[in-house]
Amino acid sequence: GIGIMGEGMASNLLKGGFNLVIWNRATAKSEALSNKFPGQVTIVQTAKEVVESCDVTFSMLSTIEASEAVFPGLVDAIQPGKSIVDCATLTPAQMQLMSNVVHEKGGRFLEAPVSGSRGPAAAGQLIFLCGGDEDVYYDIVAHLDLMGKARFFFGPVGAGTKMKLVVNMTMGSMMTALAEGVALAEASGLNKTDLLSVLDLGVMSNPMFRLKGGNMLKRDHTATQFPLKHAQKDMRFALGLGDDFAQQLPLAAAANEVMKKARYHGHDDDDFSAVYEGMRPHKPSAPIAVLFDFDGTLADTEVPSMEIAFWELAPYLPSVTAANAHDSAGPFMTANVGKAFELMVIDADKQRADKGLTPIEEARKGELDSALVEVVDSFRDKYGLPPLNTVKAEATSFLQMQKDETVSVLGRLSRANNGVISTLLDMNAAKITKYAIASTSGRPRVPVCVEATNLRGFFPDHKIHSGESDFSPPKFKPSPDVYLRAAQAENTPLGHCCAVEDSVSGVGSASNAQLGLIVGYVGANHIVADLKQSNAELLLKGEKSDNGRGADIVIHDFADLMPILAHFNQWAASGETGTFDKATLSDVLPNIKGKSWM
Repeated sequence: GIGIMGEGMASNLLKGGFNLVIWNRATAKSEALSNKFPGQVTIVQTAKEVVESCDVTFSMLSTIEASEAVFPGLVDAIQPGKSIVDCATLTPAQMQLMSNVVHEKGGRFLEAPVSGSRGPAAAGQLIFLCGGDEDVYYDIVAHLDLMGKARFFFGPVGAGTKMKLVVNMTMGSMMTALAEGVALAEASGLNKTDLLSVLDLGVMSNPMFRLKGGNMLKRDHTATQFPLKHAQKDMRFALGLGDDFAQQLPLAAAANEVMKKARYHGHDDDDFSAVYEGMRPHKPSAPIAVLFDFDGTLADTEVPSMEIAFWELAPYLPSVTAANAHDSAGPFMTANVGKAFELMVIDADKQRADKGLTPIEEARKGELDSALVEVVDSFRDKYGLPPLNTVKAEATSFLQMQKDETVSVLGRLSRANNGVISTLLDMNAAKITKYAIASTSGRPRVPVCVEATNLRGFFPDHKIHSGESDFSPPKFKPSPDVYLRAAQAENTPLGHCCAVEDSVSGVGSASNAQLGLIVGYVGANHIVADLKQSNAELLLKGEKSDNGRGADIVIHDFADLMPILAHFNQWAASGETGTFDKATLSDVLPNIKGKSWM
């Protein structure tokens, strides 16, 4: 078997210099190994041919059903001098049955189930738990040591399998306990990332929690190391072993039920960290979805990102000199806030063309104003970036350089805006759990910033949508595409979606997508106090909307989003047809504590 486990095991034997005869139900993986290790692999058409060709046959099949389908076909090839080593996790009774058949044919049998998953199998770090014919165990020490970091012989056949079931029962119970703790943290309004940090600093710190906790935070269990269906199978076998000896197993029984619930919700082939999906309360969500812009709305990233954008472009802007560079930064940032850097480059190239200058990408190859470069480098040093001439000469494009440097800086400096995390927790408590990010900015920038702002628990990768990265060619706001994509992903009608935006182009995007409610936000630090009023008025005007629609309401304090959402949700839940009447937002104004504009 060349599956999740067998592929890594076979690869390590091949790396160790052994030649292998291989049979796998699907031939593609066998062929891939043969191509990777030319001259060392013989592919045959049946399991029987493997036994006929070899003195020692390793079997690594995933289930009892697979074993029962394959084992009878190889029995006739067993004779004195042939050894069968079964590495699967089955039951002691199944192992005993196979051992009896092998011995009747004059062969030898060793059970050698492994502790470990896909990663340890590939790295040669498995733990072999053996029982059966002890002479076989010592004959294959060299093989086991290539595939694993440790090996044990526990006695007669069945002992190794019993140990494996006890180990996997303990592991499954621990994983379920972690899932229960993360679920309780989520339900009670705690930050799940903080929980994992606390656990990792105490006596409960362990590699499995570190490895699998991140899956639970992101609610992404698709990087399967140990499929949930196999973990639950092992729990079932362990419970059966408990029945055989009248041993109470209340924790394992409860964990098994949670795993079954997660399987019921479609996580069979996901990693067994998906037990978390069986533990989370499957509450009916509110009928609305909230789609957030990221830069300047959820996160305080606009100031550093706009500063980086200006100082990246400054050497190429015809109007910028060493003398006026610092004075030019503010107006540039105000004029371009919310605009994609690609569009800023297009504008700059137009300015250069009007002056008879070459495009930026060509100008990078030549000499720049040394006095201006000195001013630019003082800024770059402030953000921990290398001198301009160091990176200018590199092969990467201007756009790629800007993206890489922006990600580097924002990964260190990004912070959630005031009130964001508490509002998201309040939304969860109110069952407003359908929310996502709809950003112009691309990957890896937004995911890196989500991590830096401690928002990953709210926004796993599947809840981050990018106009730059999710479309070819990119679709920048005010194009509606990224909002349409986010609404579809949340499975919510456009009229029941609320956008939260800090930029005119973002409001235009939400309007052009015909979302039911648009909330403007001017409380972020990149909008100075004197400009809050004028920015709010711009968001209300809808200058980038095809139909002239602007934000329906603008708020200064992020926490004031909650009464607005509660009102919008009440309307959506009422089942009324038609569009949301923004005039009814006046009913919410008494509950808004900060400044607001309509």
